[in-house]
Amino acid sequence: MNKPNVLLVVLDSARADRFSCYGYDKPTTPNIDRIADEGVLFEECWSESSWTLPVSFTLLTGLAPREHRAEPFLKLPDGLPTLQDALKLGGYRTLLGSANAFIGPFTGLDRGFGRRYMPVHVKRFFKPLIKYGLARLGWTDWGGASLTRAMLRFVRDCPRPWFGLLWYNDCHHPYIGRPPFRTALLNRPMSLSRRIELMSRMRDMQELAATLTDEDRQDLSGLYDGTVAYSDHLVGVLRAGLEELRQWDDTVLVVIADHGEMLGEHGLTSHGRPAGMYRTLLRVPLIVRAPRMMPAGHRSDALVQLADVTETFAAIAGRLDALPGTATNRIDLRDAATGQGRPFAVSERAKWPERKLRRAQRRNPHFNFDPFAGHMAAFVQEGWELITAETGRNELYDLSADPEQTGDLIDDEPEQARRLREALRQWQERVLPHPMADGRAEREDPAVRKHLEGMGYF
Repeated sequence: MNKPNVLLVVLDSARADRFSCYGYDKPTTPNIDRIADEGVLFEECWSESSWTLPVSFTLLTGLAPREHRAEPFLKLPDGLPTLQDALKLGGYRTLLGSANAFIGPFTGLDRGFGRRYMPVHVKRFFKPLIKYGLARLGWTDWGGASLTRAMLRFVRDCPRPWFGLLWYNDCHHPYIGRPPFRTALLNRPMSLSRRIELMSRMRDMQELAATLTDEDRQDLSGLYDGTVAYSDHLVGVLRAGLEELRQWDDTVLVVIADHGEMLGEHGLTSHGRPAGMYRTLLRVPLIVRAPRMMPAGHRSDALVQLADVTETFAAIAGRLDALPGTATNRIDLRDAATGQGRPFAVSERAKWPERKLRRAQRRNPHFNFDPFAGHMAAFVQEGWELITAETGRNELYDLSADPEQTGDLIDDEPEQARRLREALRQWQERVLPHPMADGRAEREDPAVRKHLEGMGYF
């Protein structure tokens, strides 16, 4: 079978503008920069949502969040085809390494992978206190090192071609990194007690956002940069291992993030429902190294989304027919690299269930959740982003002139806002729930809720 291996590396919570290959002024990503020099870097890749759960379902089904409806149901429907199913039908062995519990047995997203690895603290839902305590002492990371070793063991023993999904969680808060990366990029010296204080406050990221000082923001930013640098180090170790196994040049590699991270912009921190739908959160890195398929050292400004990775991998395997049907316009990244991308991008985030909203308000009494309580969407087209909120607080930004989104133009550009709002409405009316994802009951698991609270989601 003359097919390349395909490897998808997801860096959870890694924002594009903190990668040196995307223009950041600190050397955070030398290994990823090298991969970008050998492949294609997409400047405008937008995630389909603002947090891991809906995005992970999108990556492994190719469906938009309103089609797979993962946010209320939390479980992959029986019989719904996945990317790993498509690649298996295309003759691929399938390997999963995940440091995030959403990509595992809890959601069913591990279904169809021939071999699986999850660090024990993820698989067993260890109490957050244990994980945070060990992390503060420097005895553990979020599982990145063990994931890398496990994937290389899998590859060494696995017949070709293979498909690997490696989901790192090391950029996720609390920003612990590993020595020497942990403190290498700080803007000022930071004591151990200061790091412990910030990590403790990161248990409740919205409360941290509400009480954030300039000094807090500066320190958070430096710690976060350390996690990006550590994640880049893991990618470098992965590359070296594949080179040693003589499989690097026969492997199509995609490096992405599921979403970005707010570090004080717009008075927000972290990601998920109470972090808005801003470019910082939704624009993600996408770097593709595909020898003999895509040009080396090319930067593409084509507008793409994460489901296009799903489309591309299934196309390489020759099994596009095995993916679920969608009303969205997925495209092959090999075509988008030097051609046209999507005409527009859409990101959505479901309404906050009332009981979960009340729980979040109790844990974060100083944060105003009202603007984020309802359904939110972002519509991106021709350099504009429209943000709509069920609460009625819509926003409009000219990304070309104002990429940092400092000036809301919703009142100054009413015709532009109307045009984008109508295009979004038409898309929402056309893109409906997949038949296998409709009509089920919402899940509420106390053990899972405790784990998610520890991660700062509720």
